[in-house]
Amino acid sequence: MLKKVSVVALSIVITIMSWVSVSQAGEVNVYSYRKPTLIDPMFAAFTEQTGIKVNSVYAKKGMLEKLQSEGRNSPADLVFTVDIGRLSDIQNAGLTQSVSRSRFAADIPDNYMEPNGHWFGLTTRARIIVASKERVTPMAITTYEGLADPKWKGRICTRSGKHPYMVALTASMIAHHGLAGARSWLSG
Repeated sequence: MLKKVSVVALSIVITIMSWVSVSQAGEVNVYSYRKPTLIDPMFAAFTEQTGIKVNSVYAKKGMLEKLQSEGRNSPADLVFTVDIGRLSDIQNAGLTQSVSRSRFAADIPDNYMEPNGHWFGLTTRARIIVASKERVTPMAITTYEGLADPKWKGRICTRSGKHPYMVALTASMIAHHGLAGARSWLSG
């Protein structure tokens, strides 16, 4: 059985795929950075409910370049990315088109939709903070901003600052606290 979030995502995917360009053969082509195990069940359910076959192409990197090289001849009808950075890159390259908000399911909150309708978020992912319960008291760190407290210097482990998820977190800090605030946070 699909989890609740997957059911909502499935209903949105069905709505989306019902208006993307479906070929005469009754197929839709999806390019994805998502792991197949995460979205193949949704695609299978979509095919079962609609009779429309989903052809999926999965990539770990290089989708922007693939879309650019294919140009107007790209078979892609829909693109799933895993983070806002990659999505923004595809939009900034002029490879998206806007879709009327009225065509979307009511399940998509406005803050998950690009203002001009070029993209929207299907799911969110929490970036959690994990601490040793032997060395850190409960509630000692409750925010990302709290990680910059000098008492944590040398005690924080993160992904590389160049990793797309960390780039997105840094961009979020800039958006919420300004460039100076984000620099201060990054320098600890």
